[in-house]
Amino acid sequence: MSNIWYGFGVCVLIGFILMMRLGFQTAYLDESAVIDHYAKQYVTTMHDKGIDASLSDCVAVQDESFWIRLRIECDGANIEIYKIGLWGQLVNENSQVFLKDI
Repeated sequence: MSNIWYGFGVCVLIGFILMMRLGFQTAYLDESAVIDHYAKQYVTTMHDKGIDASLSDCVAVQDESFWIRLRIECDGANIEIYKIGLWGQLVNENSQVFLKDI
């Protein structure tokens, strides 16, 4: 066999292992732990800015986007929205500023 088939086989094996890992990660993802993680991140960020915040400022809703699993909205002194991907990763973090806050 030529070396190209060995390289192809290695690539297929690596792809298979990555897909199995992501599959298990998706199947066993605990949404409560994800919500708690990002709520604590919000509280830490607000305390670093000198703003009082609590975990109860945050609520999670299911997002209708294809690649977004949850949207965690923290509505304290500053409004923060964390968009959480299929595997628990932060997809986008937006600070929302409304006219009433200016």
